[in-house]
Amino acid sequence: MERFKVLVMQHIHADGLAVLRNGNCDYVIPERLDDRAAIAELAREADAILVRTAVIDRELIESISNLKVIARHGAGVDNIDAKAAAERGIYVCNTPYANSNSVAEHAVGMMIAISHQMFKGDIALRKGDFEARNRYIGTELHGKTLGIIGLGNIGRRVARKCALGMEMNVIAYDPFITGDSGIDDVRMVDSVHKLVSESDFVSLHIPYVPDLHHIIDRATLALMKKSSFLINCARGGLVDEDALYEALKAGQIAGAAMDVFEQEPPPSQHPLWELDNIIVTPHMSAHTDDAMIAMAVGAAEEIVRILHNEPPISCTNKNLMKSLEVQP
Repeated sequence: MERFKVLVMQHIHADGLAVLRNGNCDYVIPERLDDRAAIAELAREADAILVRTAVIDRELIESISNLKVIARHGAGVDNIDAKAAAERGIYVCNTPYANSNSVAEHAVGMMIAISHQMFKGDIALRKGDFEARNRYIGTELHGKTLGIIGLGNIGRRVARKCALGMEMNVIAYDPFITGDSGIDDVRMVDSVHKLVSESDFVSLHIPYVPDLHHIIDRATLALMKKSSFLINCARGGLVDEDALYEALKAGQIAGAAMDVFEQEPPPSQHPLWELDNIIVTPHMSAHTDDAMIAMAVGAAEEIVRILHNEPPISCTNKNLMKSLEVQP
């Protein structure tokens, strides 16, 4: 039986590797992501690439003669040149549902942590300052307005958790949705500016595309309430970090919680680190055991499916292929 070659760009859960082995796939994992020559050599005869956060650019795609599919371990595909892949009839697939609950829980957890001043209390108590309990007075989520930008798989989960579990008022804006939200207790608004001006919490759940670069900028931050909080578990390029620093330092908004950054890893001396009204995590909102297994298995299953001449379940560049009149 034919054996296939798969380049697994970064380590994934063992369950995903088992799916590849059981699907007649031999895989290789590069020792270093920054050694482009070594990666190109490993990829030269690959039938498939399974990728997490590494960049799969046109140069690499065009250097692989047998490539049939690039499978993303996660939902976002902004690290893959989908047009270059489409031009060569290569499927770009993702796992859109695998990490949605993990990211949604992380976003809600960040809302609670920043509004209840948990991190400040933690740091103070470790220093023996029990009286900090009288200085750090939190804000409840109950009855507050949550504005969600992006009502996809993750945004919808956040909306339901907060509307039903926290009894929040939920409004949403999505540049890709017109009409009703389709979710009980979620009201759509027609602009980002309207959403942020009404919200006590603003949570981002949209993909990064150039048209949405710095959708949260100085002008947008200036419209937010002084008591409001910004949460970003989506993509770093959506927020102007210089403008956010200025807004937080000036008390223009109450706080922020960020899991993603424009540059990753972010610089060790990032200005945001100076502030105590922001909490940060290292792009880990999808990193639960449950989600890591689901992403690894889902991406591997797409690869096996396509290499065995079955149609993909979640192909993100099919429309590009159609527009280019390219057949996989």
